[in-house]
Amino acid sequence: MKKTLFILICFFVSCLGSNTKITHVVLENGLINKVYLHQINEPEKALLSWYLYAYGNACDKTSTKPKCKILKELQINDECDGKHLNKLLQWFSNDMMATYKLNKCPNLSVKSAIQNEFKKIVIQRNKDTVSIHFTIKGLNNSQEKSWNITKTEKYLITSRNFVKLKK
Repeated sequence: MKKTLFILICFFVSCLGSNTKITHVVLENGLINKVYLHQINEPEKALLSWYLYAYGNACDKTSTKPKCKILKELQINDECDGKHLNKLLQWFSNDMMATYKLNKCPNLSVKSAIQNEFKKIVIQRNKDTVSIHFTIKGLNNSQEKSWNITKTEKYLITSRNFVKLKK
């Protein structure tokens, strides 16, 4: 009887756990979750590094921006490294805009008049879906304009590829 009860409890707990959304705050208030970045799964790493690439300026050796610190923790020393770009191209092969941007590395130069800085990044995983929520503060020095972007985007993970889901 005890063995059967134990098995039922384990089954019940595993069923509950499989429906649980796992949320990781990567960046908030200038603090980077290094523990998560050192154990990040491949799909989440690809998603995070794509958004850092797509919205952030390139890094140089002296950069102290959160984006550059996150890339360092992910052991991505050069966003334009062919191996890194090929992984992103694989994950985002269904996204024509991503393919176009990845072929123009770096996307935004470190010395560009347009500067974007990540303020918050949250990644959430639920089975075969992953979402990223981010906040960016931007500035165009030459036109004296600024902006704030807050977005959440969700993807279905299919055999080492992302399919963007509509809201």
